Amino acid sequence: MQYKYYLHLFAGMAMLELGNLASSLAPFNVSAVSESLGANSQESGLVVTLELFFAAISSLFFGTVSYKGKALAYCGSLIVICSYFLCSIASDVNQITFIKAFSGIGCGMLIASGHSILASSQDPNRSYALFTLFASLTAAFLIYISSTWIEDGGHSYYFFNFIYVYIALTLLFFFAKTSRENDTNLVREPIAQKWLYFLLITAVLFYEIPSSGMWAFMERFGVEYIDMGVSEVGGVISLAIILSLLGPVFIGIFGNKIRRKETILLCLLVSSICVYAIFGIPSYDTFYYGNITWNIVFVIMVILILAAAADIDPTGRLGAWLNACILLSASLAPAVFGWIMLENEMTVIYPYLILFLIVAMTCIFSTKKDLEPIDKV
Repeated sequence: MQYKYYLHLFAGMAMLELGNLASSLAPFNVSAVSESLGANSQESGLVVTLELFFAAISSLFFGTVSYKGKALAYCGSLIVICSYFLCSIASDVNQITFIKAFSGIGCGMLIASGHSILASSQDPNRSYALFTLFASLTAAFLIYISSTWIEDGGHSYYFFNFIYVYIALTLLFFFAKTSRENDTNLVREPIAQKWLYFLLITAVLFYEIPSSGMWAFMERFGVEYIDMGVSEVGGVISLAIILSLLGPVFIGIFGNKIRRKETILLCLLVSSICVYAIFGIPSYDTFYYGNITWNIVFVIMVILILAAAADIDPTGRLGAWLNACILLSASLAPAVFGWIMLENEMTVIYPYLILFLIVAMTCIFSTKKDLEPIDKV
């Protein structure tokens, strides 16, 4: 029945959301250990970095195994739930750092399982668009209440309450069916596939590193170079995130009517213009409109790339690998651009960002027609 298929997809979305929740909540994980345990910025940052790093490595590994799906997702969720419980009773930041690294392994299991379901869907464009909408709304709600949990009970209350969140969404796994196997007839030729994998992974890395770097330093840039208040910067970024929900709506309506490759290239070009506008000619207007535009095209591009990955590899392996690249970029980008800015002002960072985007554009351009659905190639 059709409703069982949609419940199956929704279960995959829940898996993928729980796997990526560590990235969405990274600022609050930092805040929880900083406020409650008095950790310095280096110690609190290491908590986030290690969890995202092990989540990426885990999703790379489990993305290649053949037993992805409900069983692996349950195992991953159990690991994360146990980790959050241990974090809630931990009294030392070093203990939490070790526990969160272990939690990252469970997150990788969830990511691999979620992609195995969404990648095998009948319409990857709409499936990933719907997931993006679901993930954004869920993350926005959890981000809103996370700050109150930290204020009310510190890291113990914060981590313990997330056990209920994971249990609630894990119940949705019951609706997941066994993932499709032996989809070799839907996968491209091995040699071409390896080259295509390389191009897509490289493109995602070279787009995500500057994107994550921008995200990490955007607040400081608005305050220090445009003389905006912290609340003003927060308002702009919040509005940009809300309006980025236009991305999945756009894909849901026009996803099957547009060509992926050309749209992704256009998104990269617009991103380059936004980078230059924000950092090259800093003003309130360029900061405001640049952030909004950049967030919208970012979401559109990510949806299209994941949908293309689903058509290229319906087992979800490539999707899990690309997800791992996003997590690795999120953990490494602040350090990379922090190093660049040791000798440079933030206003001259945009050439480095644009250079990364040009490499990503070159990789996407080299894919020929491989990003389109198989029936349209």
